[in-house]
Amino acid sequence: MFVSADEVVRSLRGTAGLIGFRSDALHHFDVSERGFWRSFGAVWLTAPAVTVALALERGAGTAPFQLDHVTVAVLAGVMAGFLAVPLAMIAVLRRLGRTRAYVPFVVVTNWCLATGLAALALPGCLLLLDLATPGLAALDAGAFLVVMLWLHGRATRAILDLPGPAAAFVTLACFGLIAGIAGGAHTLV
Repeated sequence: MFVSADEVVRSLRGTAGLIGFRSDALHHFDVSERGFWRSFGAVWLTAPAVTVALALERGAGTAPFQLDHVTVAVLAGVMAGFLAVPLAMIAVLRRLGRTRAYVPFVVVTNWCLATGLAALALPGCLLLLDLATPGLAALDAGAFLVVMLWLHGRATRAILDLPGPAAAFVTLACFGLIAGIAGGAHTLV
């Protein structure tokens, strides 16, 4: 599931194209069967976010990586986020009669999720370095989250050919599932 640098660049270009309303944005993603499986390798882009989350969870001055329940919970939350939405979307897309859109949906949203989580590491990093107050870091993280939701909604609308409200509902359901899993993993800490 390791991805090539070329695939990472193309997928990030596609993600940026979605943000910039480029009509050719979806053409940058590899939506083949091989691209589907390799899109799960995008989880490696979340390493900065995982490192920051572990450092924030443990507090400053401690080693972020120790094999304990905190590390397992954070890693389980990230991994479940990448697996739960694709699994749930099997039933949703069957119900909507859009099973042909399954592979493109998973590929694009995996890359968008990885990109968004990597970007969310920035506010936490600023907080860890004492370059932001907790309030400012929370405001920054909230702004990044809004952009992530908008990006996911945009991808959902384009790929599934849904009207805006339906795409927003699917996006909120996907993020609700991820937040529920992450919250469940956090209670293990």
